[in-house]
Amino acid sequence: MSHTKGLPRLGDVSPDLVKDVVTLLREASPQDPIADSIADLPFHGVCHGYVLTAPEGTPTPSVMELEQGDEAAFLVRLDPSHSVVTWLDVLDGRDVPLTLLG
Repeated sequence: MSHTKGLPRLGDVSPDLVKDVVTLLREASPQDPIADSIADLPFHGVCHGYVLTAPEGTPTPSVMELEQGDEAAFLVRLDPSHSVVTWLDVLDGRDVPLTLLG
């Protein structure tokens, strides 16, 4: 469990999603420490198709696009410090697992 209000960790809720995001982050930016934090992010739920890793409404001025081949697979939104992922937009056509909705 996350230390953030007893929320589950994203890595526990959706390990396949985390694995894919981390792989693409490391390919895109090998030295970026954000990849190391993805699994431990708190899972705040799903809102409008986005996987929330911060409370809804958290400022997200920066966006990283992660591509798989020539296609955008994920948009990763970052907080104003550019060091905390606030939500993930899944663009690769996969369904958000029902376990994320519960």
